[in-house]
Amino acid sequence: MRRMLLTLALVAGVAPLAAQDTRFTKEMRPGDRLELQNINGEIRVTQGTGRTAEIVVTKEVKAGDGSLVKAIMEEGTGYVRVCTVYLNRDPNRSTCRGENSGNWSSAGRVRFEVNMHYEVRAPAGVRLEVESVNGNVVLRGIDTPATVETVNGAIDLDGVGAHRLETVNGRITGRFTSSSWSGDLDLETVNGSIELSLPGDFSAQIAGETVNGSIDFGEFPVTMRGKWGPKTFTGTIGEGGRRIRIETVNGSVTLRRR
Repeated sequence: MRRMLLTLALVAGVAPLAAQDTRFTKEMRPGDRLELQNINGEIRVTQGTGRTAEIVVTKEVKAGDGSLVKAIMEEGTGYVRVCTVYLNRDPNRSTCRGENSGNWSSAGRVRFEVNMHYEVRAPAGVRLEVESVNGNVVLRGIDTPATVETVNGAIDLDGVGAHRLETVNGRITGRFTSSSWSGDLDLETVNGSIELSLPGDFSAQIAGETVNGSIDFGEFPVTMRGKWGPKTFTGTIGEGGRRIRIETVNGSVTLRRR
């Protein structure tokens, strides 16, 4: 009987807990910056209505003490920041600044395993800066150029444009709806392909390379100049102008006309 009770207690101790939601709302003006910083879990952003940013963070506890992980919001002049923080080193931590200790102990045994899934509605005109470690980042209908960085996850953006899309292990997909946004664009991954869909009247100077992958511009009008393939390219789209840099190691590079 004692052995059975012990077994049941151990099983109960590792059983996943029900998902828990934390909600944040904040009035934001066009030109304000919304920063999202996560560790484990997907970040999904869509264009909202009105002037209120809505962020729902769903906590999924797979193992360990879920109370050691929480989402908090900071705000200042012109920005709102929502981040995931770990409390195992500082149980009173209340800011995004500080050291996050990972889910694994030095002995390689699970201390806690918690996913935080971000569902965000961003007001029109708000600039997005998204950072994550383990998780995909998905942006839909974004009307200002965004900056996205993750480590282990894909980036999938549909919107007017972007300034930087970077991951290590994951694919980058960008579907841009406007040719008039300003600024340069950097796209970089190590293990993953990069695919861009651009308006037919888009203009830029473009350069990039892949080590283990193909380069395919299909029917998109690119005037090649300087060094060309099979692994590197330099060229002009339309009338040139802004700079686009595309780099991957293990993956293909594809440009498509929308």
